Amino acid sequence: MERRCKHCGSAFTLRPNVPRQRYCSKAGCQEARRNQWRKRKLGTDKDYRDNQYDAQKRWRESHPDYWKGYRASHPGYVERNRTLQRERNHRRRGGLIAKSDESSSCNPMRSGVYRLIPEGGKGIAKSDEYLVKLDILPGTYPRDASFLPDCKQIT
Repeated sequence: MERRCKHCGSAFTLRPNVPRQRYCSKAGCQEARRNQWRKRKLGTDKDYRDNQYDAQKRWRESHPDYWKGYRASHPGYVERNRTLQRERNHRRRGGLIAKSDESSSCNPMRSGVYRLIPEGGKGIAKSDEYLVKLDILPGTYPRDASFLPDCKQIT
């Protein structure tokens, strides 16, 4: 009996001991069959998923410099990854992304209660001072940080 391969679409002869065979014996088709099985197993079997995670974690721990070496020898991969990450950031946050050290050290103000005093520091009376509460919103940070000391330009 002949069937069509689920992966490549070519005809193949059904083996008698595998009545539910859906893939031909080509290497690419068998790889697709195994990948499909793994994907389904990861989605339905918690023990299998946990075992796979543990095995991958052990491998990462025993090969700590693998990705550093891979990135060094594959500059095209690095550039593609950076481009795709920029696109993901743009979709998630509207293009805004900041390093935590820059966002905390170079912002001129933080949310909180501040006392406003007229310029020169001397008012006519105490009524010339005001307590105000400022809530700094992420989208309100200045784009031009050249006026801030020791800060990099925000782009």
